[in-house]
Parts: sequence; structure tokens; C-alpha cells
Amino acid sequence: MRHVFFRSLILFVFLLTGSCSYSHAHEIQGRRNASANSRLSVFLDLESWVDADFVRQEIPVVEYVRDREQADVHVLFSRHAAGTTGMTYNISFIGYGRHSDKNYQLEYWAPAANTAYETRRGYTGIIKMGLAPFMSTPTMAGRISIHYDPLITADDITEIVRDPWNHWVIEMYGGSNFSLEETRNSIHFRYGIFADRITPMSKTRLRPYGNYNERNFKTENGTITSVTTRGGFDSYHIISISDHWGAGAFGDIFISTFHNMGFMTEFSPAIEYSIFPYHEATRRSITIAWRFGMGYYDYLEETIFFKTEEFLYGQALVASADFRQPWGNIRGGLVAFHHLHDFRSNRLEFSLTSNLRIFEGFALNFNGSFSFINDQTAIPRAGLTIEEILLEQRRRATSYLFAGSVGLSYTFGSRVTGVFNPRLNM
Repeated sequence: MRHVFFRSLILFVFLLTGSCSYSHAHEIQGRRNASANSRLSVFLDLESWVDADFVRQEIPVVEYVRDREQADVHVLFSRHAAGTTGMTYNISFIGYGRHSDKNYQLEYWAPAANTAYETRRGYTGIIKMGLAPFMSTPTMAGRISIHYDPLITADDITEIVRDPWNHWVIEMYGGSNFSLEETRNSIHFRYGIFADRITPMSKTRLRPYGNYNERNFKTENGTITSVTTRGGFDSYHIISISDHWGAGAFGDIFISTFHNMGFMTEFSPAIEYSIFPYHEATRRSITIAWRFGMGYYDYLEETIFFKTEEFLYGQALVASADFRQPWGNIRGGLVAFHHLHDFRSNRLEFSLTSNLRIFEGFALNFNGSFSFINDQTAIPRAGLTIEEILLEQRRRATSYLFAGSVGLSYTFGSRVTGVFNPRLNM
């Protein structure tokens, strides 16, 4: 009986999805051949950092649908950080059916000083501007008005050009987390500074930082305390050579009790080639980079290689790909590294993240990474205690690391989405 039930269930699902697929093509064709007077259907392809409810409330004149295959226009979001100077949002407008001849991209830059409201108002204004060409129909034209800000004067231009900080933006941060129970307590401190300078021809970062973690556990034999500290200084300077080439250098200082590092300093020049022009990076990017590093390492404890300090040299080949398209997102990376003194001291890392739309309503999500690890030169020679292992106070040797997740989702029902109702939103 159990087998009969499962077979019947599978047959029912197959027939349901089959009938949906059969009618799906006719439904799409009918929608996309609708008259020019129909209401514009919009699919918002947004990440969690976009306030979709605000967008829908500010632009109520269109109909929001749940899948791109039901839409007249696909609004695709991506963003990239401009250091601590702010965030650049790239918004693509991809037309379907009678609007298939329209496909373009607009950009919005949100300064770091923006509030969340100012940022969402800014990119919503860009969406309004981008949807305007799709609304050029007799029915929609009467609902649209266009407002132009006053033209920028010569005095305004002079004020914009005059920058006493010479593009430098500085952000200082600090904070703590803590918890207290009858048998345990913990406290965590973090602090640091971001100093970034970004121009079309170069970008520079100077970043000192520090972390302190303490956990206390009360037992019958007394209190067990775990303390780990980490700090350092990150820096880089990258220059633009052309629309396909970039070069730069990285300088780092690192101190960490977990990594058995009393003091580390590294210097690494690098060069990169981008197969696609850099200005297309928000939609598609494939890059290959070579990096050479040299560093001095002073260990807290003697390592498994009987070292208390040493100089090391190494090189790495880094390849990455990032695509954000109407069919979904894929991001992958490959890192191959080895030390020059011993090619057996090496590391190979591979990562892949994807969110793919297989067909209307059905999506596949995957996130995984795998590493072969043979370059752990800082592992302490002395064995670890049970307390150090359980409290993760010291790094343990391993030859590989694998992590991942996979998920499926299927959405069906009403084609209209996005009604905003905030009642009892707990």
C-alpha cells in the first residue's frame, strides 16, 4: 500500500506540473501579445538589501508579478561597494514581448553618509526613471509626470570639484557583545578604522583592527576561562592599467592566539586580467590574477616544523567568475597556492554559489566550498588539551575542509505579488 501511495503521489505531481507547463507557454504568449493599453507587468529581481515594499508603494501604477516569465519588464538589481565612500547600485531593465527592443542599465550611487531611507528613495527614483519608457502608452501616459531639478550652475560645479579630503573617507567603529547566565558568561570587543580612497584610476585602503573574546564556564571544579585575541593591519593599493588589466600590492600585519601567530607581516604584489571589461562587472565578470607573497612569521609556540620564527615566500593563481543574469546568479572561485621552499606545502580552494531559475516558479540554490590544505606551517608542535579543543582556542591540523548547502523552491498561484500589509508584523 505504501508503494502504491507514493507512486500515485508522484503521478499526480507529474500530471500537475505537466499541465501547468502546457498551459504556461500559451499563457505567457497571451500576456506578451497583450495590447499596448494593458497595465505594465514588472518583475522585481531584488536581493534582501533592497526594500521591495517601499518600491511597490512608491510605484503603484504598475502590476508586480512573481516570475520573470510573466513580466513585460524584468528589473534586475546588483551592487558593489565603493569602499567606505558608499555603494553603487546597478539597475538593469530588460524588456520582454512587445518591449523586447528595450534593454538598458541605470546606476545609482548611495554615499556612505546616507540613511536607509535616503538610499531606498534614491534607487526607487532610478527605477521610476527606468520604467518610464515602458509606460509610453495612451493609457499609462496620463498617469505619469516628469520633474527636472534645476540645472547645475558654475558655482555648484566648483563646489563639487573642491574636495579638501582628496577622496579619502574614514570610518571608525567599535562595539561589544555580551551575555550572562548563572553558569556561564561571555564578552566580545571589536574595534577598528577604515580609511579608503577610491578614484577611477586607483583605490587604496588602510585598516587597523582588533578583536577580544572571553568566555567563562562555571563547573564543579572551578571556572574555565577561554580567551582569544586577534588583530592586525590590512592595506592595499590598486591601480587601473586599462579596461582589462589591473595591478597592485597588498600589505598585512596579523596577530592571533587561535592561529599561533605572535606577529606576522606580509607583502604581496599582484596583477589581474579581466576577460570582460571592468565596467561590466556588475552583470558578468571573469578574472585571472597572479600574486606573489613574502612574509615574516613569529609564532607563539614552536610549530610542527620546529620553527619559532621564519621567512616564507609563496605564489598564488586566483580565478573567479561572477554572473548575474535574468536566469539567475552564479559565483565561483579557484585559488591555487604553494610555498616556494617546498611545493608540497600547498593549498587548493574551490567555491561555488548559485541561484538558478530552472523554469517558471522553480529555483535551485547551491552553496559549496572545498579546500585541500597542506600549508599549515603555524600549527603548534605541542599537543592541545581537551579544553583547548572544545573551546576552540587553538587551530587544529586538517588536510581538507568541505562545507555546503543545497535547496529547492517552487512557487505557484496568483501571478500578482507584492501587496504590502504591515498589520501585526511581529
